[in-house]
Amino acid sequence: MIDIESVKKAIMLTQIGKFDEAEQLYKSLLEKNPNESALLSAFGLFYVNTGNYDKAVDYLKRACEIKETLGTVASLGFAEYERGNYSESAEILEHSLEFGENADIYNKLILSLFEIKSYKKAIEYTEKMSELYPNDSRTVANKVKMLTQTGKLLEAEKVCVEYLKEHTENGVLWYHLGLLKELIYSDDKNAIECYKLAGERGNLGADYNIAVAYKKLGEFSEAEKYYKKFLQSMPNDEEGNTALGMLYLEQKRFKDGYELFYKRKKGKIDCKTENLWQVGTSLDKNLLVICDQGLGDHIQFIRYLPFLQKEHDITVAECQQLRGLFESNYPDIKFIDINDIDPNVQAVRVTDLAYILGMDFDNIPFSEGYLNSQTADIKNDKLKVGLCWEAGACGIRGMINRTIHVKCFEPFFNLENIQTYSFQYNDTFNGNEKYPQMINLTRDFKDFSDTAKALKAMDVLVTVDTSVAHLAGALGVKTFLLLPYAPDWRWFNSNKETPWYKSVEIFRQKDHISWEEPINEIVKRLSAKI
Repeated sequence: MIDIESVKKAIMLTQIGKFDEAEQLYKSLLEKNPNESALLSAFGLFYVNTGNYDKAVDYLKRACEIKETLGTVASLGFAEYERGNYSESAEILEHSLEFGENADIYNKLILSLFEIKSYKKAIEYTEKMSELYPNDSRTVANKVKMLTQTGKLLEAEKVCVEYLKEHTENGVLWYHLGLLKELIYSDDKNAIECYKLAGERGNLGADYNIAVAYKKLGEFSEAEKYYKKFLQSMPNDEEGNTALGMLYLEQKRFKDGYELFYKRKKGKIDCKTENLWQVGTSLDKNLLVICDQGLGDHIQFIRYLPFLQKEHDITVAECQQLRGLFESNYPDIKFIDINDIDPNVQAVRVTDLAYILGMDFDNIPFSEGYLNSQTADIKNDKLKVGLCWEAGACGIRGMINRTIHVKCFEPFFNLENIQTYSFQYNDTFNGNEKYPQMINLTRDFKDFSDTAKALKAMDVLVTVDTSVAHLAGALGVKTFLLLPYAPDWRWFNSNKETPWYKSVEIFRQKDHISWEEPINEIVKRLSAKI
């Protein structure tokens, strides 16, 4: 039998902050009742309340193995969410609905589904939560998030504004409204005011977004101040440390930037190794190079491989669609799949190679090009112009910032003696169908070897900031790069040239919204070439 009075005492001790006494009391109770699910669950909840989520999961799992209840299963889901195990928390919380439901469960389930980009399910549960708990502020916040993720930005803004008329103290909705001001109107100054209101109302992410907005405005000192303010309250936040690192990198503060950028969140591939290189340690003879981040990063930083080859035996893991192209360019290096990784071999991430080698941004190698490819047989007497208008897999901010509606490319179709070719693989705007005068090359692309061959056949590529831009630069193909007003760190706030690729010329937005001026400038350049 459980001593109910002792359990009540343990709960009371927890509530008044006497955690050590409560923990000892729980342990003594479990010694007498090691298989009592209710007691295991209570001890698990103690660790949830004290922020020790690893131990919470351990005790809650043991409780669930003996007997599943709504409270125990839901608490396990909450603990997994706090550990950042969003796939697990989504699965567990969805299972907990078999025992009952409440607004807390729906909220954390929806947040978990958004984190793992399971948008269809997130939308379904958001609609269900709206039916059951229409007056819960978290319901409204999730609805706004759902509308934002599905591109219904104006509708999301309307929901925010209407709710805030009567609930001005809701920090979460001020936060969302700030983001919508960014995404819809590129109005970073107004967004900052919304974020500041969110912060004053206790929203922990507000300072981070204030920093992002100041960075986009080019006010780096203010951005740094707010990133640091955010990290004061959340010092171990990986996203915050990474963002501050990228702010430094954009200013070519190589050492400061990489010391933080290196601490970025481990990805799926990183987690396959148990021997990731640590700052200040030497490199082993045998090295595994992990291709982390996006495909453009793989292309950009693979240039550093030859400098490792001099003293190390190199294996490269998980290049995805780039493997064939890389293998042909680096025949002496072994390339493997993710499942063939030896976890004991010392691993380095490809995007850290410049840092590891101490090659700062004044010493970027092979800017004239470093990848070779055959040339596709694309014959045409007209000027061959490749087009790519859309970036993907970079979050909603990055996607909107680095994507141009294909309609903006219409001036290219009206130029005489020019033939346009599409390099747009994932075509959200259906530009390949809408503009049949543009020859769609992507239908025949199996991997980046095919893309490279087609790029080599072009006279010039016109593209947004995406992997195709990096591939063209690495091949030495003449490229007109369309950069947004607030570009990614790697372009260093450059005007026309980039130290990464000599063949790339930058055409940058003059304001936060319009692409008309850089597009017209490129049209004039192409007309001059004709």
